[in-house]
Amino acid sequence: IVTLGFGEIIRLVALSDWLKPFIGGSNGITRIPKAIVGPVELATPQTIYYLFLVGCLIAAFVSIRLKDSRVGRAWMALREDEDVAEAMGINLVATKLLAFATGAAFSGLAGAIFASKLTSIYPHSFHLLISINALCLIIVGGIGSIPGVLIGALILVGVPELLREFAEYRLLMYGAFLVVMMLTKPEGLWPEETHLRELHADKDFKDPAPATAAANSD
Repeated sequence: IVTLGFGEIIRLVALSDWLKPFIGGSNGITRIPKAIVGPVELATPQTIYYLFLVGCLIAAFVSIRLKDSRVGRAWMALREDEDVAEAMGINLVATKLLAFATGAAFSGLAGAIFASKLTSIYPHSFHLLISINALCLIIVGGIGSIPGVLIGALILVGVPELLREFAEYRLLMYGAFLVVMMLTKPEGLWPEETHLRELHADKDFKDPAPATAAANSD
């Protein structure tokens, strides 16, 4: 929620007169050059696709490597219980800032590729609904799961397009789909094993009391 708030603050500041001499205000930044790799200019949709693919592979590789590292385990400990994590010797401020900086680096990479594709960029392109969609695709796919994020992105990008014929009711049906998803599969479509065990721990646990009582009566 704090991250969403910061995103909205940055959008409003970018629209203000204070930064207008530097980034153009509501007019945005125009005449951004295309991406160039060596002597090759990535100007066609086909070449831009490979640039996006490389960016996604880099983000997935770094995420997978961090997941089971010392830093990744510290992040998971913070997610579960900050007090216990601090008692175990984890620096809360440094660990949180590292997580925020890592996410900002991924966002900067994606933003740079996006800007080079469009050759122009505007603050209105990053309204709050974009951030909410990014959060929803993680929840629908499965928190902490790289395959789940991919599935969530495919669904949340495809479902609004399939529902476009419903015009103004499209977002209503989109919201209904998310509510049904949260009620039926709160762990996501492809959840991480840790989250799956946490959410279904009660179902997997079998109370031995009835069996013990039956044995004693026999």
